[in-house]
Order: sequence, then C-alpha cells, then structure tokens
Amino acid sequence: MTAKINFILAFHIHQPVGNFEHILMHATKTSYKPLFTKLYEHPNIKFVLHISGPVWEYFQENEPELMEKIALMASRGQCELMGGGFYEPILTVIPTEDALAQINLANDFFEKEFGIKPSGIWLAERVWEPNLPSILAKAGVKYTMIDDYHLKSVGIIGKELFGYFTTDDRGNTITIFPINEKLRYTMPFSRVEETIEYLRNIADESGENLIISADDGEKYGFWPKTYKWVWKQGWMEKFLTALENNSSWIKTTTPSEALKNLPPKGRVYLPTCSYFEMSEWTLPPRLAREFHKLIEELKAQNKFDEMQPFLKGGFWRNFLAKYHESNWMHKRMIWVSSLLRKYSKESHLVSNARRALFKSQCNCAYWHGVFGGLYLPHLRRAVWKNLIEAEDEIRKKAKLSPIIKIDLDADMREEIRLSTNKLSIWVAPHRGGVIEEITFYPAKLNLVDTLSRREESYHDMLLRAEQSPTSKKHPTIYHNISAKEKGLTQRIIYDWYIRRFAHEHFIERNINASEFEKLQYNELGDFVDGEFELVAERHSKNYAMIILKRDGNILKESSRLPIEMIKVIEIADNTLSIAYEMVGDCEPTKVTFALETHFALHSSGSERIKVKFPENSPKEYTAGRHLTIPNVNEFEIKDELYRFTIRAKTPSDRLFMFPIKTISKSEGGFERLYQETAFVHVNDFVLSRGKKINIIFEWKFESI
Repeated sequence: MTAKINFILAFHIHQPVGNFEHILMHATKTSYKPLFTKLYEHPNIKFVLHISGPVWEYFQENEPELMEKIALMASRGQCELMGGGFYEPILTVIPTEDALAQINLANDFFEKEFGIKPSGIWLAERVWEPNLPSILAKAGVKYTMIDDYHLKSVGIIGKELFGYFTTDDRGNTITIFPINEKLRYTMPFSRVEETIEYLRNIADESGENLIISADDGEKYGFWPKTYKWVWKQGWMEKFLTALENNSSWIKTTTPSEALKNLPPKGRVYLPTCSYFEMSEWTLPPRLAREFHKLIEELKAQNKFDEMQPFLKGGFWRNFLAKYHESNWMHKRMIWVSSLLRKYSKESHLVSNARRALFKSQCNCAYWHGVFGGLYLPHLRRAVWKNLIEAEDEIRKKAKLSPIIKIDLDADMREEIRLSTNKLSIWVAPHRGGVIEEITFYPAKLNLVDTLSRREESYHDMLLRAEQSPTSKKHPTIYHNISAKEKGLTQRIIYDWYIRRFAHEHFIERNINASEFEKLQYNELGDFVDGEFELVAERHSKNYAMIILKRDGNILKESSRLPIEMIKVIEIADNTLSIAYEMVGDCEPTKVTFALETHFALHSSGSERIKVKFPENSPKEYTAGRHLTIPNVNEFEIKDELYRFTIRAKTPSDRLFMFPIKTISKSEGGFERLYQETAFVHVNDFVLSRGKKINIIFEWKFESI
C-alpha cells in the first residue's frame, strides 16, 4: 500500500484593534490579497481560514472583492472558516460572560455574511488554561487548534502527535488539533522540497496520520524579507503545485472532515500553556536569558527535541505581573465589564458600550514578545479609547459616586477614583500617592497612558544587532536581531519606579534636566514610592477632593530630616489641582523639590502637538524637545489631532521637559519608541522647624 498523510493547511490573519490603516493596507497588498488570489487559483487545495474581527471589518469597508472570493471558496467546500473571540481576546483572562459573547458575536457575523456557524475557533495566542473546555463547550465549539508543544509537555511526542485529541473540563468536552512546530518554522522559510520530504517521512500505510500547519497569514509576504521570497520568487505557487502533484498521497483536508473520517488519538489533559516562545517571553529578564541560554545549549548538543517536553517557562498571565501598565489596563477592563453587567438590565445602555468593551479586550496591547504589543502606544491608546467609550456610556446613565474606593488592580490595597462630568482620575495612596490615570472624557483619552523604561532580556543582544550586517536570508521574526538605528545600546535606561503622574522628588540643587532624565542623581526623599495615608475626602456636584498625608524623610549630609507632606488632590469640572503643604522638623535647610508629571501624547515630533510657555517665549515646541526653562508659572499643550488643550499653572523655579523613549524589539528589529513627555517642576526652598511651605499646581483640560 502507498503511504499517505492527511494535511490541514490553516491561516490565521489578524491585526490589532487600533492599528494604523496604512498597516492594514500594506498587509492586504503584500499578504492577504495575493494569498487569497493564489488559493482561489488552486480549488483542489483545501484550507482553513481564521480572520479576526478588526480585519473582517476592514475587508467589509475596503475589500468587498476579497469578501466575495472568500465566500466563493467557502461555498465550494475549499475553505473552512474558523470563529473565535471576535476582537481576539485571551478568552481565559476576560469575564466568562464576555468570552461567550465575543464568540457569539463572531458567530453572528458568519451567519450574516456567509450563512454558516463555524464548528471551531482560533485560540488567540494559543493560550490554553485547563478550564477552557467549559467555556468553549458552552459556546457550542467543537474544536480548536493548539501548539504541539502543549502535548509534548504532557509526554505525547513523536508519531503520537500526528492526529487530534479530546479533552474536557468537568465533563465538558472539545477536540484539539496540535499545530506542528517544525512546519511553523520551515513554512515558508525553507524550500518547498524540504516540506514535501518532511510530509513524506511521516506518511504511513494506514492513511490515518494527520498533520497541521497553522500560523500567521502575515508571514506570507508581510513579515520582513518574505514578500520577494513568497510571491516574486514563487514559493507559494511552488508549494500549492507540489501539493497538487502529490495529491495521491497528500490529502489536504479540514478539521470538520477529520472529525468525520479519522478517529481521535486519545484523551489528553493539558497544563497552562501557549506556543513555546511565549513561555520565554513571559519570564523576568534574568530568568528569560537563562532559559534562552539553556535552549541554545541543548540545540548545540542536538538534545533540544529530546528535552523540550521538560522545558517550561512562564505562561501568559505572567505579563500582568511583569508589566504594571498591562495589569492596570486589564483590571480597568475588568471593572468596566463589571459595571456594564451591573447596569445592563437598564434599557438605556445600548450595544455600543458592549462593543467598545469587546474592542478593549483585544489581546495585543496587554503583552510583549517579538511583536511590539504593549510597547506600541497607538495600541494602548486604542484600548483606552474603547474602555473610556464604554465607561462613558455607563456613567452618563448610572449613578456612580464621585469618589470610589476599591482595590482595582488586585494588590490588596485600595485605589481611589475621583470623577466629574469631564474628568476622572485614579489615585494610588500606597504607591507614592501617584495619579495612575487621568481620563478626559471629551477626547476619550487617558493622558497618563505611560510606559516605564525597563530591562528586557533581549537588550544584551543589541550590540550584536548593531554590529551585524543586513542578512539576505529569510529569517523568521523570532530570529531577527537587526537594529533600526545605531547607538541604541548607549540609550538604554532602566527606571527604578513606575512612571505615572505627580511623583515627589527631593534632589540635589545642581541636578540638570539631562541628569534627571538619565537617573543620574541621588533620590534624597522617600516619597516617590512611599505610602501616603488618606486623611480626608469630600465631594459635591461635579467636584471631588481627597487629602493624603505622609510623614517622610529627606537625606541631607548623612542625616535624615523629618518632613510632613500633605497632598490635596481635587478635581472640579475640567480642572485638576494638587496643593502641597510641607513642614520640616529641622534647622533651616536648603532643599530642592521636583514634582514629576507625565502626559502621554500621540507623537514626539508631530507639528500637530504644540507646547508653549507664553510668559517665557513666543516659541512653540514639539513634545519631543529637551528643554530647561527658568521661572515658569504656566504652560500650554495643544493637540490638534485629538482636539484638546491642557493649560497648566505650575509655579517652578525651573522646568525640565524631555521625552521618555523605550527600547524594544519588534518583528522589524530593535527600535526606540516615544511613550510620554515628562514635565518636571523644580523649586528650591528652605525647610525649617514649624515653617509651612505651600505650593499649588493646576491643570485645566479643554476641548478645541
């Protein structure tokens, strides 16, 4: 008998909510359109297709011909469409009600557009948790796809992987199809003949072996250095033709056909898992480097395949511990979802709020690996825009208290929300009394959508990236170590605190802006991340106020000077103010107080963002300028894109202004990204026993 193999060819196509339209246009031109065109020309090649909601919505509006082509391939039985969470959430980290609703939203879309209900779903980032079958079974899902690493980790290896498996959670059963790791790395990066030979080696006379190739559709032309290879040099045409020429022993099939025609390999229960690379990315930097080093050593010894089942890094939820900013977004999303469920019985809450919430659950901005993810400000901005839209819809009708105290971020300590008709802020008394978030509802922006500069495990690869010549090979994005600009190693800075709004520093008097930006100073106080006590609160119509207090110290000439700081934070309509009262318990001593604030603006170099200091100069500056300006009492930020202004009254002996830029790795290589602009208000004064120092800062937010 002739040896045969069943082959599932699957493509996953996704762009994040909030991605730039020119990226979608370019991906469509270089990957999606040529891919669908080529598959259409080979009607005997069956394949599976998952497209996430943001791309479906783009196709509906801009590519009706592609929609028609997909519909034709589905109707003739060539293409099996997969569902999923419509806006590509990690299903296990959003409320179960939302997970079910996102799957149903996708099902409604397929019913309307194609007249079908998908049997299977694509699992975002293939993140698996043991309770997932209960969610999927309740949604009527029959199957999903995961990486074969999931199964290797429980001892299913080698030829045992060539099939599909059943699993359950408390009797709720679904089917899982393991994605072949080797094919993820070789397609389309190796010659077609190598893939065909690999399939030949696993074919057998029973004809029951099944192998799955499923990965990002973007790697067929959109990923760096792939367009010429896949389309100009004809890799895809050669591959599809090779499948046709070998159709006597390679049977392209779909999961639904496999469920009908092939028996399952058996039952399996899986640990928390994702694809193998993710288990490295979730780890803290030191452990991630050690993990990567171990992998490379095993590969050099030709022992990696043998030992991989015993290698286990972290899993997706670790990102919420690794990145404070991610956890804050995530817990804000959970809170908005709970509000929506609480008030959903009210007829005045329309579906717009629910859809905005679902868009905010798109996973991409919550984590970081080889893709930019969390480091990309426009993706975080999209999460916040949708969260704020949903929250705004709720708060206009529901009666939320102007002051809410709740452990929002699940650290067992309460944060405080203050709100008016136009503003809301969140304060963390136990983290230096910082303002975690400033939401300006008219602009649908969180103006403290900041990101700190932190160590990443791949930073030690930067020097190699800067020195390496451009490769002519076709590397996967996992192995791309190119740098987009020179000198990045000299620009690496790691913050020792989470950058938010209103950090109280005490520094030496001669520190300049460059030294402050580069953290080349001694922190003399203990207020930046010290704990403040809530001592009073008050609210009335369109007004909310809290008073925080900390008894701290300033280090001066090897002595600790006690200082009491009272911090009055209030919002009234569209204005935020912070009033400080400081009283020392010491002989007259000169000190330098620096209030550090940040605004996350949309660009560091755009002429549509203008910063000016009207008392000091008629000049207008971009948000990326490095400035030191003496004797500043007021300044203004004007954003013509998002149509708002910030008018600040900030008495300062001198003001430092500088951009915060991070260095991260993406599919295009190492890059420096603007995250926010720091405004540091520096004042010199003399502390003495019983003498009160009072300073008031104010920021007014207005639409234009």
